[in-house]
Amino acid sequence: MEDIQLPADVLLSVISRAVEGPRAACVAATVSPAFRAAADSDTVWSRFLPADLAPLSYPAAPLPRSKKELFLRLSGAHALLEDGLTSAWLDRETGAKSYMVAARAMRIIWVHTPDYWRWIPREDSRFPTCAELLAVCWLDIAGTIASRMLSGDTRYAAYLVFKMTDDCYGLDSPLQVASVSVGEVTSTHLVRLQSRAGDEENDVTEQEAPPRLPIERPDGWMEVELGDWYNHGSDDTEVSASVKETTYGGNWKKGLIIQGLEIRPMS
Repeated sequence: MEDIQLPADVLLSVISRAVEGPRAACVAATVSPAFRAAADSDTVWSRFLPADLAPLSYPAAPLPRSKKELFLRLSGAHALLEDGLTSAWLDRETGAKSYMVAARAMRIIWVHTPDYWRWIPREDSRFPTCAELLAVCWLDIAGTIASRMLSGDTRYAAYLVFKMTDDCYGLDSPLQVASVSVGEVTSTHLVRLQSRAGDEENDVTEQEAPPRLPIERPDGWMEVELGDWYNHGSDDTEVSASVKETTYGGNWKKGLIIQGLEIRPMS
């Protein structure tokens, strides 16, 4: 296809207004050399980078040569923030900011009692240590993030990221209650951290929908969705996501390994 004969500055202006996201910019770049020059420009890719970019900047050299390269770097891998307890990256489809809050920054009941929990190193974790459950009869795990850290006008979901040890037990019952609270608004649903064959028959009740089950992630960890919400970006509220048991049955548990709480845009 021949290049469209438009002045370069006009073509750049048109494309910078027309493309709605990183994928559209990449598609536009395949049309012709002139389109590629415009679609790969800093003018276009600056639109997909958050205004408060500094906390997401990578310390690694070499420095990116263009805004597109910077976006691809920020969306291709995570970076630890200064506190060392938060991992951040950009969603490759939308450019929205995404985070994982480390287990050490979460509220885990009895986590400081050595008989109940311990901190262990994991080479496959984004953080130096994860929380391993040794023995408890009650689960209550929660993490928070400030809404101002997230991208505005974006629907987010929160996920507990975890693994199970080979000798885990007791995590299949009772069902856990997951919740997401944004300000004074809270949504809840049931989850099952550990599922076994035949559990589905006992999961449906007249009052509740079947619980959400964990799925395996590409990185080998498991995740279960705790809830979703729309982040308007116009206020400064705290978002809290939790999973806990609301009925006490004396059912002892072991073998849950928590990496953290992930907050990312819904696809």
